[in-house]
Amino acid sequence: MKILPLRTSPPQERVERRHQPEGRSGRYGYQSFRPCLRWEFGFTCAFCLLHESDLAERGVEGLGLMSVEHFVPAGTAEELINDYQNCFYICRLCNGSRAKAPVTDPQGRRLLNPCSEPWGAHFFIAEDDRLTAREGDSDAAYTVETYCLDDERKTVARRSRRERLEEWLALLTRGSALVEALLENAEATPSPSRKRELVLAAEECRRSFLRAVRDIRRYAAIPKDASRSCACTRTDSCSLPAGLEAQVLEISLPVE
Repeated sequence: MKILPLRTSPPQERVERRHQPEGRSGRYGYQSFRPCLRWEFGFTCAFCLLHESDLAERGVEGLGLMSVEHFVPAGTAEELINDYQNCFYICRLCNGSRAKAPVTDPQGRRLLNPCSEPWGAHFFIAEDDRLTAREGDSDAAYTVETYCLDDERKTVARRSRRERLEEWLALLTRGSALVEALLENAEATPSPSRKRELVLAAEECRRSFLRAVRDIRRYAAIPKDASRSCACTRTDSCSLPAGLEAQVLEISLPVE
């Protein structure tokens, strides 16, 4: 099973536009691009890198937590409303933070485009789990300010994933062996009361182990509801982008 990394690092490659849905018309025609965009950006906010599972435990669809963002705002370029190249998959927090901020600010700083610029060249994850602009990079600083990439709520979500997966993966590694050791000691001890204590401890350990297995599934890199077809009717592009694929963890989970 492919699960997310402890935390998603800004990729060293730009996001490649692999999907090519047909043009749409109407004020909200671009909404049909959503299945393509989910795969294009790996179910991850194009800007702050939070995954769908960082925002909701049982899927984000229907909750309004992820949306389609127009890089060049629709209000300033109506002709780009249904231009797929102008659409990005974005979390509600980033979308709300930007509001109507322009692509270029009055000082000439520009918003960075993850399909044109590798995020890793401009940003890094600090030790405190904040997504931070590299020193002296004014465009990255403007992008952080506009999308509030270091918002405390986003930082907490990154930290929560990291801490949870560290704990759960540790349980996965040692859980079975610990249960077996406790049961072996229970068999070897002559004391009935001690035997019972060890058996109860083994049962609790097993429950914790099984909870960890279930909880790890929450951070599947590809959500359960991911469609294998999309608006451009292609199936060969329904895969994770290279920048995320290089970071995912491949693990074997026992049958519960």
